[in-house]
Parts: sequence; structure tokens; C-alpha cells
Amino acid sequence: MPRTSGARLGAALAVACGVACSTTFIGAWRRMPAVHKVERWAESDTELMVPPMTEAPIFLTPVDVVTGELDVSSLPEEMGVYAVYDGDERLQYIGLSRNMQKSVATHAKAIGIKEVGDLIGSVRCAEMPDGSKEELKSTWEVWLKDHLGNGGEIPVGNLPENAPGADPRWRSKGAQAKPSLNLGGVAGIASQAEAMDAVRQAVEENPIVLFMKGTPAMPQCGFSARTSGLLREIGVPFETVNVLDEANNPGVREAVKEFGQWPTIPQLYVAGQLVGGADIVMEMYQQGELEQMLVMANEGAGATGDAKGKSSSSAEYATGNVKLIDDPNRPTATDLCRALDKSFALVDLKVVDESAAHEGDAGALEMGLTSESHFSVTIVSPDFASLTRVQRQQKVYEALGGVMPRIHALSLVTRTPEETDDDGQ
Repeated sequence: MPRTSGARLGAALAVACGVACSTTFIGAWRRMPAVHKVERWAESDTELMVPPMTEAPIFLTPVDVVTGELDVSSLPEEMGVYAVYDGDERLQYIGLSRNMQKSVATHAKAIGIKEVGDLIGSVRCAEMPDGSKEELKSTWEVWLKDHLGNGGEIPVGNLPENAPGADPRWRSKGAQAKPSLNLGGVAGIASQAEAMDAVRQAVEENPIVLFMKGTPAMPQCGFSARTSGLLREIGVPFETVNVLDEANNPGVREAVKEFGQWPTIPQLYVAGQLVGGADIVMEMYQQGELEQMLVMANEGAGATGDAKGKSSSSAEYATGNVKLIDDPNRPTATDLCRALDKSFALVDLKVVDESAAHEGDAGALEMGLTSESHFSVTIVSPDFASLTRVQRQQKVYEALGGVMPRIHALSLVTRTPEETDDDGQ
């Protein structure tokens, strides 16, 4: 087996330790003695006794046959250094962590349920609860050096991201950001009908697809940033479509609104169904429903469906805190309140103009809006009973059809009176 070059090894060390790769650093690595005591750094005379990787306790990580999730409960929740082996006992990654159990669980999420059982079979852990950062790094270095000295290659998870064979998921804190989909393809999109077909094809062919402004790496609005961030945190792979990319996705921004009968961006589709926009995604995330839906869709089981509100009886509800704005100096807020009051039996209504916090927003300025551009609205009404989250918001958007062209961003929360009581509000 060819000997690993110092430059390649130095690059791997730089990735894991967060230091710059330099000739000085590589030289210090080359001078390390082969025994299990190392110089803390080249300039130091102190020595550190390092536990050999082959003598570190090994912990099995079985996969739950029901959920498909990796069981990391046996791993220590201590600071230390760990080595992850796949099902065939091949070393995949050597890491250091403040909480080894939590770190391995994060790896499992980034890898995904489909592959985690094959790539994480067992973990060797050296607990170092009182170790310094330098001691952890030194131990990590010795483990990697010993592995290479015994004829092994740099683990795929420790290779620099652009190196052949590298698997950057091991250093990810969530799902990897993929390039956004190019719905136009080679032929391009020449008409609105073709844009609609391209949206339909993207929804049907991808288990999870987010239509957003910008990309996860560079979102172009706060709602898109929040929604893509939640998806990445959950760690299930997903696709994105940048509706602002007119070169690759011309006409898609308006086509997706018409396709789902949903007037705002972002829009999340799971297993071919519209889940909703930023507010619904956040609500489902907070209630623990989003992760389950995404995992099932990624495994091909389809979406679990949206929770429905409780059935409403014919009981009368006492009017709570309904704040109807009627101010000639605030025409958009006034028209918004009138439309909602006309369309719903309001128990509670709260309308907050958040435009001042978004002064100079490029999207609002593009619409010619210098004020009354951003609103937060909370509606409590028995009219939402037995409707899905999407149906509720569609009902609100329908009621606001004459007002929405004057609003750039609307954060919307819908509740039934029973749900408000359950929340203690």
C-alpha cells in the first residue's frame, strides 16, 4: 500500500482540528514519535500519555428494527476521542467531541436512515472528561497516525472535502446543501404552461422539495432562510428550487403559486403534497411532526398527512381580544382587518405591522412598497375546525385576495378556540 504523503495527512489534520495546513504543521507531524506519548506541539517539551485506539472500549450501535434509527444510548456522554467503524469493521471516521454520544447521533442524522446501519456499526471511545483541547487533538493525531502506520488509509470522513473518495457528511451538522434544481434543463422553459409542467414534475419526482427564494447556502429572504434551516437541522436530504433564478427557472415563481394555490414563498412539498409555507413548517417542527413526515417521505412511505383541527360543535364562543384596525393612515391594515372580519367568525384577532423592522427590504421595494409591507396575523375562529393547516391558510389567503398584492410578507397563525384552550392561551 502506498505511503500517505505528509501533505495529504496535513490536510486531513487541518480539516478535523480546524488549523491551517502549513509546512511547519506537517513537519511537526512527521517528527512525532511512534510510541503512545507525543509532544503537545513541536515547540513543547511536555509529554502526554495517549490511550491507543485498539485498546479503547468498543460500543455497538444497533439499528432499531421499527424506526430504522441508530441506537447510540450505550455510548458515553463524555468528552473524548472516538473512532467509527462500518458494518464490515472498516474505519470511517476519527473525531473528538465534548459529548461523544451526541456527536455520533449527529453523524447518523447527516448520513440518513438508508445508509446509517451500514456506515455506523460500532464506535471505539476514549473518555477524557478532564482533557484539554490540546490533549484531545494530540490523542486524535496519534490514533490517526497509528491507523496509517498499520497500513490503513485516511478514513473517508477525515479526508479534505474535495479529495477523491471523501464523505463530507461526517463533518456535517445536518443535511448537505445540494445544488438547487434546474427546472428548465437543457431545453429551457419557454412559456408559463411549461413552467407549470416543470413545477409539477419537480413535485412528483422528488420526495421532499422546497421552493424558496435563493438557496440554503445563500437565502434571499428571512422566511426561506428559516424554513431551509429547519430542514437542514433535521438532516433528511431534500431538494430546493430557487424561484429567483430566472436563468434556470423562468416563470417558476408565479407557476408554483398557481400550482399549489398558495400565494407566498417558500413552499414545501413532501411526497407530492403541499405542506405549507414558513409558518406551518415552523409549527410542525415545534410539535415534532415535521421530522417524522420527512423521514417517512425519504424512505418512500409518503407523507403522514396534516393534522386536522378538532370538530366544532354548535356552541357559541365568547369574543376574546379582537383588534380591528380602522385607520385612514393605515389603509392596508384596515382593509386586511375588514376582509377577515367579513369572512370569519372571529374569536381572537391580532394584526401586527412589522414593516419597520424590514425597512429597505429589496422585495418590498420591488413591489413599490415603502410601508405596510410586512404583517404578522394570528386568527382564532371556529371556522378552522376540521381543516388541515394548508386548507386553513388557503381559506385566509382567499379572503385576503384583494389585499395580498399590497403585502410583501405575511406571517400567519390559525387556531380554533379549542386549540387555544389546549395551549393555555
